[in-house]
Amino acid sequence: MTPLVLIVDDERPNLESLGKIFEREGWRVAQATSGAEALELARREHPSVVVTDLMMPGMSGESLLRALKAVSPEIEVVLMTAFGTVETAVAAMKEGAYDFITKPLKRQAVVKSVRQALEKASLVAENRALRARLAALEPGGQGGLLGSAPSFRAVLETLRQVAPSSASVLLVGESGTGKELAARLIHDRSPRARGPFIAVNCGAIPESLLESELFGHEKGAFTGAVGRKEGRFERAHGGTLFLDEIGELTPAVQVKLLRVLQDGVIDRLGGTEPVRVDARVVTATHRDLTAEVKAGRFREDLYYRLDVVNVRLPPLRERRDDIPLLAAAFLRRLAEANGRRVAGFTPAALAALEAAPWPGNVRELLHAVERAVILARGDLVDVGDLPEGLRRPLAGGAVASGTPGALTIPLGTPMEEIERLVIRETLRQTRGDKTLAAQILGIAPRTIYRKLDRDETGRLLERPVGAPEEPETP
Repeated sequence: MTPLVLIVDDERPNLESLGKIFEREGWRVAQATSGAEALELARREHPSVVVTDLMMPGMSGESLLRALKAVSPEIEVVLMTAFGTVETAVAAMKEGAYDFITKPLKRQAVVKSVRQALEKASLVAENRALRARLAALEPGGQGGLLGSAPSFRAVLETLRQVAPSSASVLLVGESGTGKELAARLIHDRSPRARGPFIAVNCGAIPESLLESELFGHEKGAFTGAVGRKEGRFERAHGGTLFLDEIGELTPAVQVKLLRVLQDGVIDRLGGTEPVRVDARVVTATHRDLTAEVKAGRFREDLYYRLDVVNVRLPPLRERRDDIPLLAAAFLRRLAEANGRRVAGFTPAALAALEAAPWPGNVRELLHAVERAVILARGDLVDVGDLPEGLRRPLAGGAVASGTPGALTIPLGTPMEEIERLVIRETLRQTRGDKTLAAQILGIAPRTIYRKLDRDETGRLLERPVGAPEEPETP
């Protein structure tokens, strides 16, 4: 798309002159005669570069710069002034200005400054899109959502399908199942990926403040409102607003949210004029909203607006096959972040992780692995490094039978046979991935061949026809 340059100056001749210059360069041009008008245009039109006079009545160029950076940090700002000093230039650059030029303006200098600002804005946008694509290529493949269980793969496929659309998405699942990561994946794979992603936990904000947080307020709207404040909807303009725990909204806020979804406008507290916003809304809840509707606690019309596409994220207990994969990925990341040389888990520690009930789901597993990495006394995380509640399933020397991914090892079993049992089970859990199995167990891949007979290993891995064999290591 042709870049948009917004020119701000309280003198109309200057606007017209710069407008003609920029249009000859092939750029789209928008004009404003005040800082307030420019800020409103920036929210609506999303310019790549703003060229603004520094000395203007009302909102100065410096104040506009700060407001623009608060609304949209990726906008590049070039300041113009007839009172150029080193001190003013340094102050403006510290506030985030891209460049500082003095009047009378020289065409060549202005064009050069704006062209370089446009190049930077384009580069930043490309980098942001590249980071989003790279995030989707990380282990797990979906920007932080990791798993290969059939139920989880179905969720990922639905998220990929719905992301490019404009449909409202309701994410349903227990706490800790990754609902915010799912919302971020929808944003990153949507046409709004260059815009902001704003997340709000509706259950964590006091009821008295929630309306102001979402929709903003005007100066004097209530005691302590000393100035205008933009709400989360305005901050999410051009991007995605993620409302977690949507079931906690009060009836009054539900009415205002319904109006936004229907008409695309909000009313600030204490305001007299509606403000148009363009934000995709993705919501999440752990509640049964159909039951809330029947009980009269949630508006039926709002529910049907939000529940265009319903995606249920399965709890960790329904995808236990993913626990070794998740634990290994968390360990690698957290060991690097904390500067620890921890290579994997002992078989007993891994068995404890697989047997745990995980009421806090993936978030609880992440915190458990983080604690273990920090407290590990050796190269491998052992049972003693895990939170106390995870050690109990191992009391008595064996993991309870009947638990997915667990082993029952009779007392008196020779250690060599125990090692083989653990390796077989780990290979089964990793679907024959020798490298991943070795990482989980904290051993070299060749050790699997030493501990198990080659023919037995081949049968366990169910190697596809034609796949190359790993060479025997003496």
